[in-house]
Amino acid sequence: MLSFYNVISAQLGAPSDIRSLQNRCLTPGLYNTHLERWLTHYPVDQLIIIDGQQLRRDPAAVMEEVQKFLGVTPHYNYTRTLKFDQQTGLWSQLLEGGKTKCLWSKGQEYPPMEPEARSYLSRYYREHNIDLSKLLHRLGQPLPSWLREELQKVS
Repeated sequence: MLSFYNVISAQLGAPSDIRSLQNRCLTPGLYNTHLERWLTHYPVDQLIIIDGQQLRRDPAAVMEEVQKFLGVTPHYNYTRTLKFDQQTGLWSQLLEGGKTKCLWSKGQEYPPMEPEARSYLSRYYREHNIDLSKLLHRLGQPLPSWLREELQKVS
């Protein structure tokens, strides 16, 4: 059983299944690469960039922004259908009869990331994050809070 750190830091000679898993772990975080690819197919005014931490903190407000961006009318009132569950610390969808359905990973808890894994990821994504910040600046988009924090580590 390999740790997360062992998977993400595997070297070129590692078994193909480990390298495949490594790729599935690391590639999604190349936000700049993915965004650049989208921009080859769509003009910037047709893309909305959402801060995932803001979505977790206040999903109703973010969904309101999405509706405005898309020009959805009539607006759906998410503040009446989403509820913050103090017990789990997560947002839930309000269902009929007062029941709720968790919006995030079914409320699953994950162990804290290993410090060496976090350090490795910061180094791995450093240049990609710098490029992402330049792209977002060029597009007139605000930097998400996580990216500002990562860039402070760089300077």
